[in-house]
Amino acid sequence: MRPFLLKRISILFLICYALFLFGNDLFSLSDPDEVFYSLTAKEMAAKNEWVTPLIFGQPQFEKPPLTYWLIEAAFKTWGESPFTARLFPAVFATLGVIAIYFLGLMGFNDERKAFLSAVVLATSAFFAAMGKTVFTDMIFTVFILCAFTMFTLGFTDRRRQGIGFIGFYVFCALATLTKSPLGLVIPQIAVILFLLYQRQIDFLKSWFVLIGILLYLAIALPWYLDMYNLYGHAFIQEFFYNDHWRRLLEAEHRGNDHWFFYPMTMIAGLFPWSLFLIAACVDLFKRLKSSVTIIDYLSLSWILAVFVVFQVAHSKLASYILPLFPALALITGNFLGNALSQIQHRKKVQNLLCASFAILAVLGIAVMAGHKAYHHYISSQLPMYFLSGSLIALAGFGITLAFKERFQEALYVLALTLVPIFLTAFMIRTDMEGYISSHEASEYIPQRSMGVTTVLTSKANARGIRFYTGQDIAVVDFSGKPFFSPHPIPILDTTPKVMSVLEHQRVTFGVIRKTAYQDIVRNCTNLYHVELLGIVGYDYVVRIEALHNRMKI
Repeated sequence: MRPFLLKRISILFLICYALFLFGNDLFSLSDPDEVFYSLTAKEMAAKNEWVTPLIFGQPQFEKPPLTYWLIEAAFKTWGESPFTARLFPAVFATLGVIAIYFLGLMGFNDERKAFLSAVVLATSAFFAAMGKTVFTDMIFTVFILCAFTMFTLGFTDRRRQGIGFIGFYVFCALATLTKSPLGLVIPQIAVILFLLYQRQIDFLKSWFVLIGILLYLAIALPWYLDMYNLYGHAFIQEFFYNDHWRRLLEAEHRGNDHWFFYPMTMIAGLFPWSLFLIAACVDLFKRLKSSVTIIDYLSLSWILAVFVVFQVAHSKLASYILPLFPALALITGNFLGNALSQIQHRKKVQNLLCASFAILAVLGIAVMAGHKAYHHYISSQLPMYFLSGSLIALAGFGITLAFKERFQEALYVLALTLVPIFLTAFMIRTDMEGYISSHEASEYIPQRSMGVTTVLTSKANARGIRFYTGQDIAVVDFSGKPFFSPHPIPILDTTPKVMSVLEHQRVTFGVIRKTAYQDIVRNCTNLYHVELLGIVGYDYVVRIEALHNRMKI
């Protein structure tokens, strides 16, 4: 490996360690999603189960098993902890940054553009945040990225066409085992669009395509067939209808169901590179009829395939479009490389840098001015003053470099934006823990040896309390709205249903919202002693004990 490549890769590894791995154990696993994946892996590990995903002791078919396998392996090897649960998302985020670097080398044939693309991806807010959380989306994204990297290898070097196609379909199969058959659908649509743009659709007329498809089926299909053989219609109903077709027709999160949700996510998610992304897109569309490169066509096909597939669905989540962020990074890195090397663009780069740093300064001022908005949540204002001062200092330093036309150094200063944000998060972790995780509340609840059978929880905390305590769960939710993906636990949507649980236990513990707590106090005063053990985040932790031996056996 050439020395400059080794140097660049070493720098990228250091960036990735600082952003994705460092401090992964400072926050407990958050509700409701991180504990969902971790709870499934924990229950699978407890039963030494490697085929059927489990939750609350029953099969669940929301996602294929590859993410659970990785977390389960980490738990069995290094023990259960936030760090081990988040280990593989961080590792895959790192692999994604290295992969985008090599993809850039092949597509641009320009080392600086490749490196800038990797830096943009690693230091973009959304990608970095997803690299520190337990979701399937990061692993899914990196497999898709690797599929495009292998395709590009085969397309740009016809001597490696065979390994390119085989690698493409193998990574598509791994993506399919991570999230869904979209692991093949998205890359295949993008590749077809790319080849149509290039007028080289005959490139797919290769025996290696057939070999790749057979490998895809050999890797991805067995688990799906196994689930169908074991569970039949229940698997089809939950996985294909409820978690895919129903999400296409019905919004799980109605507030996100707007046409502009994904475009805004793309722009905001690439912060602090958002303005450069907008400029890069404008520049690319201006070049469409003149100087479009292979990597431009690939990036456009990639973005279009991901965007269209998820835009038409009514259920929208920001994490769904994470797979297009590597393509956004390529477009932005290409623009930055061109702008730095072409004299006519120097004024544009200067303006974009100054505007980006001005946004940082405004954010810093807003943090300082908005102290009343967060004083209820954190005990000390010092971390927020640190964040405000850091952002303003970075902005001042960056603008100074921009006016001196030291643009590359100014870009690297902009890349440091997430550092004070992450440091501030670590500084306020004690104050915020109860708002994002059930761990603190779970410490009030005895283990099974104390004779507790069913714990009352709010819907948001059900998975977390189960993960941290191992207790049976009943959800108190007077709205009566069920989980979008059904869970095998009771939903107590009326006071009589809550009373029916209390009647069968001498002592009942609960981690419930204020309205449920007030209802229990109002209706149980003469029948039960209700003790408020503590208020953790938005939840009230209670101990409810029957009076006069009212418990039914």
